[in-house]
Amino acid sequence: MSDESQKSSCAMPETGTTPGGSTVPMWLFGLMFCLLFLAAWTFDLRGGWFEAKVYAPYNSLADVQRFQPPPTDEDPLFGRGKVVYSKICAPCHQDNGLGSAAQNAPPLAGSEWVLAKGPNRIVRIVLHGLSGPIEVSGKQYGAGVMTPFGSALSDEEVAAVLTFIRQNKLWQHNASAVTPEQVKAIREATKDRTANWTAPELLKESDE
Repeated sequence: MSDESQKSSCAMPETGTTPGGSTVPMWLFGLMFCLLFLAAWTFDLRGGWFEAKVYAPYNSLADVQRFQPPPTDEDPLFGRGKVVYSKICAPCHQDNGLGSAAQNAPPLAGSEWVLAKGPNRIVRIVLHGLSGPIEVSGKQYGAGVMTPFGSALSDEEVAAVLTFIRQNKLWQHNASAVTPEQVKAIREATKDRTANWTAPELLKESDE
């Protein structure tokens, strides 16, 4: 057997090619990292999760004062009185203060009882109620009965609602405010009274 024949018979036959492989390029990892970083930075910037104002909006007293609403000349009692009026008084005297003839509720807007020099009479009405006819702005109102609210309202609430009524600019009112101290003094002076007031009785009291 020749050398060439021997080499041919001993050589291993080729069975195929070596499987090829592929790798992910490094630049793609870098691009993904940059995109994730950009997304997180944008979310932080616009979402506010890590914004200091979300967790600590006031870092000093100056910051607190800067974010407060602008001051107004309105008596603090006025705003509180508006709430009390809407709950207690408006159902009869109406939101516009014009009263209701059907309920024998006289108007408060423009009323001489409301705009007296002082709150002496009107505080008594709120504390102990009113019954019988009454004249308001030259017009007679029938024998209605106003519920006493002395036990339901505190001195501060009575002062607040009367301040609202006496200073309501929508009704063109500009009377003096009513203080809790004034209400307290009248409440003490009339603590033994159990009956509603009548108009003739109130006219005997000072209008201050």
